[in-house]
Amino acid sequence: MRTGRRHLGRCLTRIAATSLTVVVMSSGFAEASPGVTVDSISTAATGSEPAQPVFSAPDMVTVNNKANAVAADVFNATTAAAEAAGAAWAPGRSASVAMDSLVRGDTVIQQAPTGFHFTMGVTVLPLAAVGPLMGKNVAGVLAQGDIVMGALTASLRGANVGDVADIETRSGTAVPLTIGMIAPDALIGGTEILMAPPTADTLGITVVSRLVVWGFSSRAALDQALATTGVEPRDGVRVRRSWDAFDPDLTLGMAETKQALGEFTYRLLSDGINLTLSPDWAATNLPANFQEFVAAIPVRARCNNAIHDDLVAALTEVAQAGLGSAIDITNTNTYGGCFGPRLNRISGALGFISRHTWAQAIDMNTTQNAQGHVPRMNCDVVRIFRRHNFAWGGDFLTPDGMHFEWVGTRRDQYQYPSKYCPNLPPTGATQTQASATPGADAHMTRATMFAGDGFSAGD
Repeated sequence: MRTGRRHLGRCLTRIAATSLTVVVMSSGFAEASPGVTVDSISTAATGSEPAQPVFSAPDMVTVNNKANAVAADVFNATTAAAEAAGAAWAPGRSASVAMDSLVRGDTVIQQAPTGFHFTMGVTVLPLAAVGPLMGKNVAGVLAQGDIVMGALTASLRGANVGDVADIETRSGTAVPLTIGMIAPDALIGGTEILMAPPTADTLGITVVSRLVVWGFSSRAALDQALATTGVEPRDGVRVRRSWDAFDPDLTLGMAETKQALGEFTYRLLSDGINLTLSPDWAATNLPANFQEFVAAIPVRARCNNAIHDDLVAALTEVAQAGLGSAIDITNTNTYGGCFGPRLNRISGALGFISRHTWAQAIDMNTTQNAQGHVPRMNCDVVRIFRRHNFAWGGDFLTPDGMHFEWVGTRRDQYQYPSKYCPNLPPTGATQTQASATPGADAHMTRATMFAGDGFSAGD
């Protein structure tokens, strides 16, 4: 088995060597693995039960690079590490795509207004990775050109197996894709839509945004290989392990964000960056004007109504702790804020959507904490915001110390080796979460490996 894995890796390495931009490498994965059973769908289903995993998922590691694309040197170092550890590896892709409608036979389940779209997070993995990581049933669905939808995403839109999603390509042409399976979110890493490379090719999703590694001889062997080849530690590179402790600054996945903050339709403006959102979503989820949250720290912003109370509580505690001067009010009210709908566009309607589109994050002290630079935010302020249900961007793949993002749960008790502003060790009376014990939530990491696909790497 390992001989085959090494052969797969060597083949892909030769392909990668021909292209420094590390783009489409899907042709070797177009066919289903031997033994995969593919069931055809002749009629739309009237209901469905989420698929259940019937195998033991192996350890998995992902490697991401800045700018939602893996650089050639990171690609080569990671694949060398995988081969040294006797592991299999595969390239993965991701994007936010524009879905126009969801149809069941002659019935329209969802329809965006003319010129508007639903944003959907997409994960692309070759069948050679899907089979061992998610099961042959999932791989079989993808092999016939269908897509797999996460259970939460399906529930939010009332989708069933057999429904057809019209998704726009890079050039703006709608392609009908059939939902061949509704899978448990944990099984497919929390993504909204999973597809195979040939399907992604038809949409124009071609850039490799991560490498996935599995089947290594031991965790220690892979860790040593990643260190030897210089993958880790390395600025601008993030290695995530399925056995990691829970990261306090992990943000909500796209499906979770829609569940908590509502789903809009959007239209991309002529500048190719900024978005106009559906008026009904804005009327329900946003205040009509900017708000001042706490008189003692007069930050003014237009934030999602759902985060209002937590933002007030955080700023109030900052003021009570005598830390009001740590927030630059003039800068924040001039250059910061919450609501900023935009798409970091790849091409056409493809790209990575900003979390500020939901107005779920607030930027403060932007000059002192410019994205990509060492954060200079006061760590006591960071920990207060974590206590009031915010993750902090200072420990994002691209450091974003200005960025505080609402996640809806306390994050001040999780013990994790954060590079900047780690949480302080909890003490008896304040230890309210079992996850204060290192590694207690490790099982959650694999379930969220792909949950953020479609979002910008940092805002």
